Amino acid sequence: MKKYVTDTQALIKFLNGKKVINDILDSVFKKTDKGENIIIIPSVVLFEIGYLYEKQRIPVSLKDIRSILEDSINYREEKLSLDIIESSFEITDIPELHDRLIAGTARYLNLPLITNDPVILASQFVLCL
Repeated sequence: MKKYVTDTQALIKFLNGKKVINDILDSVFKKTDKGENIIIIPSVVLFEIGYLYEKQRIPVSLKDIRSILEDSINYREEKLSLDIIESSFEITDIPELHDRLIAGTARYLNLPLITNDPVILASQFVLCL
């Protein structure tokens, strides 16, 4: 079973029924829903979802995410830890803090990150899908 880390935008697009980024990445999420993959959701992504929902910029709430995490073994939260924070600060080519923490989670877990953020995609420190 393959494992991936997701960023906020990719997860929100998928949950809204939109194509994530391209057919390959959309397929990763669909296979996860079928039990064929595991997607790790960093704590920072949960924080961003809560904030964006509060600002009425997205329709997905933390309550929705809690249901997904409780109802599926294929979506898992990765809590922010000192190890992840240290891994994040090894990334010197992603200036934005939240993006760096999300990328740092993927780096620490040694898993590909699902993103379409051009800054993260250009990083030499994280493998992106």
